[in-house]
Amino acid sequence: MDEDGLSHADVRWALLHGRMVGELSDDPRGIRFVVRGLLRNNEVEIEMICRFLVSGLLRIITVYALER
Repeated sequence: MDEDGLSHADVRWALLHGRMVGELSDDPRGIRFVVRGLLRNNEVEIEMICRFLVSGLLRIITVYALER
């Protein structure tokens, strides 16, 4: 996030308005999900890798901007 200049608000917006584009099931800790979304300005697309914890909470593992 820091390297791409993304804020928590950017990530929240993209997560709420984005879509799941993949599942990564090769991790013994559980399935990770790839979510892709645009920022509010519709100029930057980001991807988030996340997983659901046993408690039901969503853990965001990493976030990065995609090259256009």
